[in-house]
Amino acid sequence: MNRNIYFSDLCHDAQGISAPTFPLGISYVVSYAKHIFKDKFKYSLFKFPNDLNQALLEEYPLMLCFSSYSWNHNIAYEYAKKIKEVSPSTITVFGGPNFPQDSFEKNSYLSKYSCIDFFIEQEGELGFVDLIEQLIFNGFNSNDLKKSKARIKNVIYLDLNQELISGEVERINDINLIPSPYLSGILDPFFKMPLIPMLETTRGCPFSCTFCTDGIGIKNKVSRFHHDRVSQELEYIAKRIKNIDELIITDLNFAMYTNDSKTAQSIMHVKSEFGWPKLLSASAGKNKPHRTIETATILGGMWTLGASIQSTDSQVLKLIKRSNISSLAYKELINYGNSLENSKTHSEIILGLPGDTKEKHYQSLRFGIDNKVNSMRMFQAMLLMGTEMATIESRNIHGLTSRYRVIPGCLGLYPVLLNKKIIAEFEEIIISSDTLSFEDYSDCRKMNLIIETFYNNAIFEEYFELLDVCGISVFDCLLEIKNNELLFPNEIKAIFLSFLRHTQIDLFETLKSAEIAMTNEYLEKNIRGENGINELLAHKAMLFNEFQLINEMVFNAIKNILIKEKNKDINLLIDYLSELKMYILRKKGNCINDYSKNSWEFHFDFIKLSKLNFKVNPIIYRVDTPIKLIFSHSNEAIKHIKNSKALYLNTPIGLGRLIQRTNLKNMFREIRYG
Repeated sequence: MNRNIYFSDLCHDAQGISAPTFPLGISYVVSYAKHIFKDKFKYSLFKFPNDLNQALLEEYPLMLCFSSYSWNHNIAYEYAKKIKEVSPSTITVFGGPNFPQDSFEKNSYLSKYSCIDFFIEQEGELGFVDLIEQLIFNGFNSNDLKKSKARIKNVIYLDLNQELISGEVERINDINLIPSPYLSGILDPFFKMPLIPMLETTRGCPFSCTFCTDGIGIKNKVSRFHHDRVSQELEYIAKRIKNIDELIITDLNFAMYTNDSKTAQSIMHVKSEFGWPKLLSASAGKNKPHRTIETATILGGMWTLGASIQSTDSQVLKLIKRSNISSLAYKELINYGNSLENSKTHSEIILGLPGDTKEKHYQSLRFGIDNKVNSMRMFQAMLLMGTEMATIESRNIHGLTSRYRVIPGCLGLYPVLLNKKIIAEFEEIIISSDTLSFEDYSDCRKMNLIIETFYNNAIFEEYFELLDVCGISVFDCLLEIKNNELLFPNEIKAIFLSFLRHTQIDLFETLKSAEIAMTNEYLEKNIRGENGINELLAHKAMLFNEFQLINEMVFNAIKNILIKEKNKDINLLIDYLSELKMYILRKKGNCINDYSKNSWEFHFDFIKLSKLNFKVNPIIYRVDTPIKLIFSHSNEAIKHIKNSKALYLNTPIGLGRLIQRTNLKNMFREIRYG
């Protein structure tokens, strides 16, 4: 009997790697299956379509298994469909969060995607093992198993009469029974690829947010991997990782639990020994801010500290069944994160949630900026399969209007056995509701681009500290930029017009119409950047490339505000502002491409000001004799920039992702006295 079982966590790579991460989730399923069945089967794990296709050309496996997310379902299904044509006996299995909750919708899904033999809901380890045992009993004949109508843990399928058969949904009681896919060597091949390692230390989430696939009741209990195992995994990764500076912790509420501080200590231990990681990405816990601060203290400025609030409006939060941390705790968390050297703090806001309005969205943005979050991550509300918000009932109650669009980077021409096929993934976004018009939605998106470009990642923080010293709202300054067309040079106007056009084009009313539109012509336009892009990141990158112009825009906006305020020191402040403009240009302009030194003379002591984080009246530091400053990159910064470029410029909208995800403070030029 053929003993080969192929597992695939595919990502699109026709235009760069769309999801540049280790295939951690599906590797746990492989690891647990190997633990239970020993050498009874041979397992292969794939990340890229070409590698899977080559393996399928050489041999048809006993089973072909796929992780199913919104960003890879269609490409996975094309291989499943083709393998069923040429090898009907090969059993196809899908698993992951991209699956409906409602029984009627489940039946419709499995009828539509009829080449999926079995779908594993929720956690995959128990379901896959139970499925294998049932297949062994039925001689690996999927039709015989379907005919028996056996109920399999976490597995759902249609029997031969198209009746929905569902097994009991269970979670593994002790996740430590799953051998580590790192320590067992399953993930070793992926160290040779430009991928970010991921680590899971806890599983589950106690919260019930309606927009999240982890908000359902079965996932409310949180379980944890043993600390010794996590420490060993960190060291294992650190010894093997090459030219990747980042680590992603996949926990849904990292730093909310007492043991997370131990994880942080282990991370710092491997960093001190191996110089990795330099950056840590993890979703912070939604309460227990003091524990989050404790963990962040251990990690220093490595972790982008923040709190996801999604909205500050109580009615919106009630409708999505979410509770945020208190405003006081939020401020404490952000203030602490900002106090760390070279720190970066963030907060997440979602536009278009049920009950949202333009005014509420603006207020949520203002709340984050007033609390000095230095990166506001702004998302569009998506109707994800498997979430409560995506149900028909929820859509009707809130008058949600949605459109489909190509997920950026998830489109390409791929080999599927001996044929080539255009394959795309789609996401469903909310563009209006009974409380938010499309016009207001578009206006909010423009404001999002303003914040993403001029505010996020502390790119112009020195300007905004001056406003704070003068008692002027930074958010009001951003509104001044948005609403004052005189500030926009022609080059910048063209970029904003392009952004608004891309916000409205490529939106399809139905999934079917989106699928029909995927032609060679559409693909060619997509490759040229004429459609199907992440418009926020793409246009942020365009604006970043016009650094001198956007620097001038902020300068003029603040100058206008200071003049309106009639500050008694207006002349000195404008002198300072003029020199600050040059300081920022010398320190940050073209910082990721130009590693040469430069110098300039100033009448303000910017080194002393920078040591005080610019949180003082700058007039105090004016000098009569000009001070010469030298601007240059450190060797460590150059290495970090090159590693980041190698990773992110290999992804769709690479520069936009690099600016958004990395900490630019680690890439700016350092300054010293000349």
